[in-house]
Amino acid sequence: MKKIRFAPSHLAIAGVTSFIILAICLRLFGDSFAMLASLFIVLALLVGLFIQQQRMSELDELEQIRYVNHQAERSLASLLDKMPVGVIKINENSGDVDWFNPYAELIFTTDEGELDSDLLQEIIHIAASKAGSYATVGDNQYSVYFDSASSVLYFFDASNEYEATVGLVTTRPVIGIVSVDNYDDLEDAVSDSDISHVNSFVANFVAEFSDQFHMFYRRVGMDRYYLFTDYTVLEQLMDSKFSIIDQFRTEAKNRKLPLTLSMGFSYGDGKHDEIGKTALLNLNLAEVRGGDQAVVKENDETKNPVYFGGGTAASVKRTRTRTRAMMTAISDKIKSVDQVFVVGHRNLDMDALGSAVGMQLFASNIIEKAYVVYDDQQMGSDIYRSIQKLTSEGADYLLSISEAMNRVTSRSLLIMVDHSKLALTLSRELFDRFSQTIVVDHHRRDEDFPENAVIAYIESGASSASELVTELIQFQNSKKNRLNKIQASLLMAGIMLDTKKFTSRVTSRTFDVASYLRARGSDSVVIQDISSTNFEEYRAVNELILTGKKLLPNVIVAAGPENASYDTVVISKAADTMLAMSGIEATFVVSKNTEGYVSISARSRSKINVQRIMEKMGGGGHFNLAAAQVSDQTVAEVTQRLNQEIMDQVMDNEESLEKEK
Repeated sequence: MKKIRFAPSHLAIAGVTSFIILAICLRLFGDSFAMLASLFIVLALLVGLFIQQQRMSELDELEQIRYVNHQAERSLASLLDKMPVGVIKINENSGDVDWFNPYAELIFTTDEGELDSDLLQEIIHIAASKAGSYATVGDNQYSVYFDSASSVLYFFDASNEYEATVGLVTTRPVIGIVSVDNYDDLEDAVSDSDISHVNSFVANFVAEFSDQFHMFYRRVGMDRYYLFTDYTVLEQLMDSKFSIIDQFRTEAKNRKLPLTLSMGFSYGDGKHDEIGKTALLNLNLAEVRGGDQAVVKENDETKNPVYFGGGTAASVKRTRTRTRAMMTAISDKIKSVDQVFVVGHRNLDMDALGSAVGMQLFASNIIEKAYVVYDDQQMGSDIYRSIQKLTSEGADYLLSISEAMNRVTSRSLLIMVDHSKLALTLSRELFDRFSQTIVVDHHRRDEDFPENAVIAYIESGASSASELVTELIQFQNSKKNRLNKIQASLLMAGIMLDTKKFTSRVTSRTFDVASYLRARGSDSVVIQDISSTNFEEYRAVNELILTGKKLLPNVIVAAGPENASYDTVVISKAADTMLAMSGIEATFVVSKNTEGYVSISARSRSKINVQRIMEKMGGGGHFNLAAAQVSDQTVAEVTQRLNQEIMDQVMDNEESLEKEK
């Protein structure tokens, strides 16, 4: 039916006609009923006319909208077919492709004319998990966006943008600092003519290294160099795992020089002064971790450092000058506080307790209120005997965790001994009450370091924390409080524990300290009474040893049963005992401990860096003595993961040896 639309003139004519009709009816019928009927009919016709006109108007608008929508759909379809944007509609239920435009077909169609569904699903997964993703298809880079609400995937050719972004990243400035480990000791030990040859060797090596990678460098001391380059070069160094460190060690070894390199690198966007400061912090971190390694960290507080090297036992030797300087710095800090609390790590061992007792004596020579904090709910048999011995001799400086928390004030100082990881500290609740901390440790430093540390005395070349603390006491040389028999014996017991009775990680400094402790009354009978193993502990150690299996000809891994738990002291003793066996280079013991975690105790001689393996497992330590604790996993799961980390470490060692050859 044809739609009739009235123009304004038609409505005017209808109005005039109605007027004429009404005038005629009025003339003919006057005021009669017929006149009223005629008026009603005319008004009804007019109303109907207006209603019809309104409907026609609404239909015009609706048709106009439909028309515009139709045109837009046609334009959009044409645009999707012609524009350089890939569009793919995914079925929400099956995940199959429902529709794609020609440009998407061009991107994902194989030579056989079929859609590469595997590549498409891989990109969908990437785009869905991370916004602003890039995908490489062929020689082109595409910016990918996935609209999860409509299950539509969009591809934009971003090759130029991607190249520009990569260009910005790779041209970021990089500052590196190179330091020669043990140079001071060598300088004191050789003649002037020989040291000039050493200087020439180091300078030529750094110059060739810089020329190889086109880096700008400047020597700021006989043993320190600054490097300036960009991220492209740093990426090459990281890809090679800083093999330059192994190369220097090999060449120095061929010249019979006990030298290694430590490196700190940092990069970022501008702010070269901050990048330089971060690079210096990275170098310091490399040195306190034992040297012979590189540390790389972006100039960003949210980023974590990345470690390379560290393939030899701690090569940086501490000096007596540094020990004396640390003694003065720690003393000055203690003078500014009202109380000192000394804590070891969780599950105290003899080194942690001995160094804590020694550090309390050191602090008591400066301030009256100095305490050793221990966990009265978690004590091994040797720690229990030690606490009992100290208490019987009137030691009033021993506090349980709850007692210590009641005494802490805003001006109190916490001293952490034999650990630097917050995850290992005696009580995190207690730690959180302090605004300033001092760290005295012989383990390599890692990421989980206290941010409120005002002084960090970390010497990974030392045999034990007890050795470091004893040296501080020696240099303090106070006549106010001197080491008594039990204190000296506990410090000696700590050294004996970590050196396996002076058979591992000992230096001349270790024997100097032992001689001093013997002169202060250290008693081997007391040490034997404290450290003796009872029958149940001895049997538990042997139970774990019997579960051991050779992962490699020189590596033993022992995994305890899932339904049994052992004290951490037992687990560590099992690892120590197996390491004493002939032909064994490294041992690992995995077992549930009494706290419900899965503990790993790792020991090695000189070829396998167990510290790096334990760091991968969430723990730490130093080159040949380390540990970790894992939660929410079974012994079997942890053992499987540990075996893989060991194999990776051994493969890295073999690659390094091949390069040295």
